[in-house]
Amino acid sequence: MKKLLAVFLIVLMLAGCTQSPKGAAQPAPEPTKPPVEQNTEIVSPTPTVTEEETNLFDARKVKVGDQIAGLKVNKVEVHNASDEDYDAYVDFEGEVTVSGDFKHNLDDAFMDHEISFTVDEESKALLPKLAHDQRYVWFMFMNHDEAEKAFGAPGTEGKATVTIKNYSIKYAHTEIWNTADLVKAEIK
Repeated sequence: MKKLLAVFLIVLMLAGCTQSPKGAAQPAPEPTKPPVEQNTEIVSPTPTVTEEETNLFDARKVKVGDQIAGLKVNKVEVHNASDEDYDAYVDFEGEVTVSGDFKHNLDDAFMDHEISFTVDEESKALLPKLAHDQRYVWFMFMNHDEAEKAFGAPGTEGKATVTIKNYSIKYAHTEIWNTADLVKAEIK
């Protein structure tokens, strides 16, 4: 009981110390400054890059409707979210044009007859990317027949600029890749 009474008295004393006495001097208000001369010249602000403008993102923090690198999130699915290297499947809507290298795979045990596209250094920031994904930026075309018409028969490879839509990130601890639909291609 004595301890409780002692704690109560200490709290009361501390509370009394934080109150300012009546009639105590208040700080003087800052003097008003003379008005600044108006500059009528129109100056464009210097653009700055904000976190929202980056193509890197955490799928655990995004939701449908968010914009990443100019593409709208259409679907988000995350597995093992508590892991630093979590699995994620994120679908986007919108179109984007990127440059890089294409390859129409031939007799590849893993990617037989699929058409892959590896994005070049200048274009990689144009596509959304999971912040923890250490893979280089590449994808496979989901509309294979249209892509084959644009890029040629199996075994063909080269450089191109492509416009894609329906970009999809597929990141898991298995043999899996990102995908997109080809809209148009310009072979270089």
